[in-house]
Amino acid sequence: VYLLERSRLVFQPLKERNYHIFYQLVAGASEAEREELGLIPVEHYDYLNQGGAPQIEGVDDAKDFKETVESLDRLGVSREVQSTLWRILAALLHIGNIKITASRSDSSLSADEPSLVKACELLGIDASEFAKWTVKKQLVTRGEKIMSNLNQAQALVVRDSVAKYIYSSLFDWLVETMNGFLGPAEVVAQMKSFIGV
Repeated sequence: VYLLERSRLVFQPLKERNYHIFYQLVAGASEAEREELGLIPVEHYDYLNQGGAPQIEGVDDAKDFKETVESLDRLGVSREVQSTLWRILAALLHIGNIKITASRSDSSLSADEPSLVKACELLGIDASEFAKWTVKKQLVTRGEKIMSNLNQAQALVVRDSVAKYIYSSLFDWLVETMNGFLGPAEVVAQMKSFIGV
């Protein structure tokens, strides 16, 4: 898992892309999946268009998505679990599009902001709570709870940190799952990290 570059999820340098699976999902999802996941063209996702390189010459993202699905099938990942993977990945794209507004010293995020609503729907979490804790922080000192507002820059860091944490957790699950499919059980049980190729 040391290979995971979490910052790439939320920011890409010039002429670089985000992780390929996002482009594959957007290009290769069925119409029904597109509708369910609220998928829109790549250029409309903030997390996918920063590097200015959404398409790589010779790469067919839709074909690669089909191959990814077939590979997961061969490894024994059920279609139900795959559907959950796509939901999480789509939610991350929507999180990147959440618009946080700024005032002089703090920020605000409406619980009915469209990208927030879709991300929370896909993740099965409460949009009001997500909105609240994206723009506020709470300190507990000697039993007293002190709440304060975050400015826009701080709230954007919170938003992106949540996305990076979710993606990192998904990656950890994927490595563990692949190790279980590819490695003998007794070897996997003895190792903390293993990836079979």
